[in-house]
Amino acid sequence: MQGIFKVIICALQVMFVSAGAHAMASSLVLPTTAQLAGHWQLHQKDQACALDLLEPANALGGDVACAARWLGEKPLTWSPTPDGIWLFNAEGSGITHLNRQENGDYQARTSVGTIVELKRMP
Repeated sequence: MQGIFKVIICALQVMFVSAGAHAMASSLVLPTTAQLAGHWQLHQKDQACALDLLEPANALGGDVACAARWLGEKPLTWSPTPDGIWLFNAEGSGITHLNRQENGDYQARTSVGTIVELKRMP
């Protein structure tokens, strides 16, 4: 009788873990480049740089030189992730990952420890 009880407890644990993993996986949806493309501003404290996330070729437009001063490298391309946006340099190496805070608001910590925010412009 104890063996059957242990099997039932184990099965219930597996079901709960599996349900939790499914719920977490379904909450991390990869946005398309079309959904994120548009006009944005990168903020550091009270300063802002205008950036454009361009859909074709995932290119960056706008004041990328301004963004480079804060990020340490010039971002030239970008890519959506389930939990944010990656900015890449000319070689295709990741400069920073901006973590999604809410729709239209992303944050990252620079290599010197300051926080930058990427916010969608209307």
